[in-house]
Amino acid sequence: MTEIPGCSCFLVDIDGTLTGYRPGAVAREKLLHGNFLLPVIRDMMVARSWEKPAAEAAILDLLNRTVFWDYSDFLAEFRLPVKEGFRRMKEWHRENLFAYEDGVSLVKRLHAQGRNLFIMSNNPYLGCLFKLQAAGLAEDDFSSPYFRRIFGTNVLRGCKSVPEVWRRALAQIPADPSDVCVIGDNPCEDGEIPASAGIASHIILDRGTIVRGVENTGRADSPA
Repeated sequence: MTEIPGCSCFLVDIDGTLTGYRPGAVAREKLLHGNFLLPVIRDMMVARSWEKPAAEAAILDLLNRTVFWDYSDFLAEFRLPVKEGFRRMKEWHRENLFAYEDGVSLVKRLHAQGRNLFIMSNNPYLGCLFKLQAAGLAEDDFSSPYFRRIFGTNVLRGCKSVPEVWRRALAQIPADPSDVCVIGDNPCEDGEIPASAGIASHIILDRGTIVRGVENTGRADSPA
């Protein structure tokens, strides 16, 4: 059983910690501009009379103009129906993700103990919520009984690889850094870097070699 520090607040990673991608889900040929959900946006545009090359170019233009974007930005920019967009993106996650039961169980255990939980992720806000839904940790209305706040890339204006991003998160948590613990799967991003921001405690879940898709600064790099 994982030894739990006596901290009151926990910053919890998603990718590789709570969810993983099924084999082939993020194969490069299935991505658009390095992202696995942008094909959903493109296909919705094509269904509404866009030519495929024009749709892909328009999506790339918005990516270049909006550094810390979220998926709602595309729905708004191209006047796509929100309900349909959310349904399609939720369906993608249901078909292509699996939950790490140890990570999910740890979250539920900490919540039952009255600890304060926050998401700290390299996904934009909505991307976090879709993945939490796939893990059974968020409701259909995007509320979550487990997490007080969700710090996505568009919320903190950056990635977990940047120490300043951790400091921005800590400035929004009512606790001293010494009373905060990070839960993740990456010894650097979830251990060394938050430690440089003053967070001394962390729990690193050993996943071995896994395929990860990282949505840096709201834009997904090609999965490594």
